[in-house]
Amino acid sequence: MKMNHQSYYAIIPAPVRYCKDIADGAKLLYGEITALSNQNGYCWATNAYFAGLYDVSEKTISRWISSLAREGFIITLVDSAAAN
Repeated sequence: MKMNHQSYYAIIPAPVRYCKDIADGAKLLYGEITALSNQNGYCWATNAYFAGLYDVSEKTISRWISSLAREGFIITLVDSAAAN
């Protein structure tokens, strides 16, 4: 699957980089979320998008997102209308 890579930069602050309670992949995902947020002020990407980007399962992406949210690094909102 060929991904459309934007040229936005990623920022991973020290508290995220050095957090021992989240996986390294979650730290990279955080950087991707910040890069995508540069465009609209929020990240619109789906778990399927990230799974394809990093060649992992959607379940892995879900775990990473949950860990970032649990540690207070991100806030998640589900667009239930988009799921229909």
